Amino acid sequence: MKYTLKHNLLYVACLSALYSVGDAYAQPLAEESEVEVVQVLGIRSSLSGALDRKRDAASVVDSITAEDLGKFPDQNIAESLQRVSGVFIDRQSGEGSKITVRGFGPEFNTVRLNNRTIATIDVGAVDIFFSSVNLSRAFDFQALAAEVLTGADVVKTPTSDLWDGSLGASINMRTARPLDNIGLHMSGSAQGRYQDLGEEWGPRFSGIVSNTFADDEMGILLAVSYEDRSSRLEESRGGPWAYYNGPTVDSEETVEFRFPQGMGQSFTIDDRKRLSVSSTYQFEPNENMGMTVDALYVDFNRETTTQGINAPLQFPFFADVEVNENGTATSFTKTFGPVDYRFEEGGGDSETVALGWNGYLYSDNGLSFTADVSWSRAEATNAATRLQPAIKDNNPWNNPLQPGTIDNPLAGQTSPDFQNNIITWTNGDVPSWSTSLDLADPANARAHVALTPSIELEDEVLEGRFDVSYELDHGALRGLKSGAFYSERTKSALPYNSGIYRPSNPDGPFDPGYTSAGTLFADNNFVAHFDPTDGVQAPWESINVPNGPRPNMGGRFFSLPEDIFTSVTVPDLLGDSGADFPRSFLLTDKEGYCQAIREGSGNNDVCSSQARPDLARRVQETTYGAYVRLDLDGEFQEFPWAANFGLRYVETETTASGPSVELIRIDPVDADGATSGLDYITTERQQLSADNSYSNLLPSANFKLSLSDKVDFRAAVSKVITRPNMGSITPNQSFSGLFGLSNRSSNNTDLKPFEAWQYDGSLEYYGDNGNAFSISLFYKDIDTFISETTELVPSGFSHPAFGEIIFRDTAERNRDGGSIQGYELAGLVYLDFLPGFLSNSGIQANYTFVTGQDDEAAIGNNALPLAATPGTGLEGFTPHSYNLIAFYEDESFSARISWNWRDKFLVRRSGGAGIAEHFDDYGQLDLGFGYTLSESVKLTFDVSNVLDANTIRYADVRERVILNEYTGRRALLGVRATF
Repeated sequence: MKYTLKHNLLYVACLSALYSVGDAYAQPLAEESEVEVVQVLGIRSSLSGALDRKRDAASVVDSITAEDLGKFPDQNIAESLQRVSGVFIDRQSGEGSKITVRGFGPEFNTVRLNNRTIATIDVGAVDIFFSSVNLSRAFDFQALAAEVLTGADVVKTPTSDLWDGSLGASINMRTARPLDNIGLHMSGSAQGRYQDLGEEWGPRFSGIVSNTFADDEMGILLAVSYEDRSSRLEESRGGPWAYYNGPTVDSEETVEFRFPQGMGQSFTIDDRKRLSVSSTYQFEPNENMGMTVDALYVDFNRETTTQGINAPLQFPFFADVEVNENGTATSFTKTFGPVDYRFEEGGGDSETVALGWNGYLYSDNGLSFTADVSWSRAEATNAATRLQPAIKDNNPWNNPLQPGTIDNPLAGQTSPDFQNNIITWTNGDVPSWSTSLDLADPANARAHVALTPSIELEDEVLEGRFDVSYELDHGALRGLKSGAFYSERTKSALPYNSGIYRPSNPDGPFDPGYTSAGTLFADNNFVAHFDPTDGVQAPWESINVPNGPRPNMGGRFFSLPEDIFTSVTVPDLLGDSGADFPRSFLLTDKEGYCQAIREGSGNNDVCSSQARPDLARRVQETTYGAYVRLDLDGEFQEFPWAANFGLRYVETETTASGPSVELIRIDPVDADGATSGLDYITTERQQLSADNSYSNLLPSANFKLSLSDKVDFRAAVSKVITRPNMGSITPNQSFSGLFGLSNRSSNNTDLKPFEAWQYDGSLEYYGDNGNAFSISLFYKDIDTFISETTELVPSGFSHPAFGEIIFRDTAERNRDGGSIQGYELAGLVYLDFLPGFLSNSGIQANYTFVTGQDDEAAIGNNALPLAATPGTGLEGFTPHSYNLIAFYEDESFSARISWNWRDKFLVRRSGGAGIAEHFDDYGQLDLGFGYTLSESVKLTFDVSNVLDANTIRYADVRERVILNEYTGRRALLGVRATF
């Protein structure tokens, strides 16, 4: 079910009870002021601490802080960050994974721990065909337990001393410091996690111990967190939404419409185990010097198993077609088409290790020195299995045959009456459909797809910086700061594959092509081998003959043992959808399926994986530079003001290697022009390397004017960059097509970064009782953008009959960008004016509006029939998003109810079948309760996604659903103790 609120209620709520989830910037904030901290735990202290960080910050910042040591109100740090205005999250299996800030997605936001880059890898991500290898910069918050953190800051306007790389925001997560809490402190929690779809409990434990000694000059902190959880997901998939224009089986009249080329329903069991260990050692012998050593270890394991059914609908044999006003098929009958079982396994094991050292030295003359060195490495092996047995009819072909005729190279053979599959389909968020096949009968199963790829990923980061600050007291001058920095990051990927590949890309030891069924038999007569019940039974050894079929193409020829399947009925699968579809099907035994194909084919490489160094990719990126920052303050007509101006210079050098070919020549298939075919003669695929470098000069300025002791005005301007995706700069190119449609597709090793000028202004109010209100305006003028474009370029070769060969050259390229603008409203109101216990309650709210214009965006969808144009808006930008939170807290009881909502948005301008893809609007209701048993013991109960909201991804119009996913409700019940 999906829940939304009317926009007019939204505006009233935001203006009457604005929320500021709290804001700030991490370590540099300490430079702005020294504040004596009185620790008060709970919701109110968390909000108060966040507001203090916001007001003391040197730039525009928002923050979250823990309610207690290692205690956040959400199950995931990303879900806590979504309470910040302008921030919303991507979810994986229902859990917050990555963040978007002011419309800029995960690749545009830098994420750091204690102001250091942490190596990161997407666990479980495998591209079946290695058409793309993930070398993403985006940080996955699922790999880090919230219990080891004390807070996180979202820096929306940079200062020159801040690490660069973000067009959206810089997020800095903070861990606890033992010398911040003198003495011995311990806290721990034990929780049980329950998900209603999976109906299983999983344990979650955490513990933190901190102590100081040697006259409180030294301190050690150790934090440990462990989670073992199992979740169930249910989904319905459809698409791509292809275009059809032609007659139907029951009519010669031409009909045009769009329809899904495939669809199916399935459920996934997602098991995760995560162990996080964080430790900190501090030594401060006096007020003028000190050092800190941090260590982090994370072991994250994820295993997923998906079972279900797929119905390929791409075969164009329609009857009884109904079409709506958008040209979308709302129902039809297919007179031919297979049905496939779906068995997939995925997941991976990852380890992350991070070490950091920081030291400082202050002198009596106002000069101070700070140094920081850090190293981190993340390693993962991600594996996937895709087994897809087919459900047979008794038609031996991949196209429908009329009784008594044969449409194949062996014309003249008379076929018996084939019994084609009849599929009826009615559109919906979850479509209703039926098939004439018995999906629960193991005798109907045939060998089909068998893919088992895997990939080894590694990310390693080495960073260092040295900063010098000098305090000034000369007129408005208050400080001068400068420093130098160095960073080296290396990402690599080594794929493995099973050798059984798609027809268009045969690869590996088991790659015979596809041919007609007649050649399977020595007598060249497949009709003689036809049985009305079993169809055509081919000898297994025919798989390995040259140009013979293979399991994933000749699927309905090869029988399988019935005992490797289990017939099941899943009556509650997508039960709330109201859709009627087959819920009885077969579960596949992985090893039994693979062994049957091995034995039948005599090929032991089936379902195995061999390392493919020829497909490996590696990128080394080195950045270094220096900065200068000047701090000023003073008074303007009795109004205090503060400002900082800075300049940052950064040099970037990359060395990228990847699999590619070089074009030697292009030969015509027919030199006389009888056909337009072309043969592309290339080198053997080999590892190529490419270097690139660029430099950027990044000015910044931040200004704050205190209009009163409660009201601050801020303004900021800066130039920012985001470097290209590391996977986009590895060498890779391919060639295809006929004369006039000759194609070259490639990566771009010469990409330069995204660049933008950004302008910010805000007005902030801070009340004596903790109330706070703010309004922020922002504008980003994107000078340089990166998009995949197609250009016509000379190939350097000619066709003897037709002339010069022109490439349609498709690659990511730098181009002029567009603009992003918007505003944020935020507020926090304590209802202490209400009588009695109601005075312990409060309201938070925020609202963000973002709009973007990309004047150079291709509106090419206008040229596609029955396809809606995505317009000129930028991808990934949600126009409207908001949070509404109500809370209550007294000495023994606390409660929180929060509603988070974001509008629909464009995901891809050109997706499946060339048409746009969107995410539908999404809202989620969460609850949290706490009850204090004693001074040190507290019971907690949290529920996420109370209303069982589902996520929907659709094509150009809402009725063309691509993915509908249900993740269910999640609850945490536990006890927490603090000593």
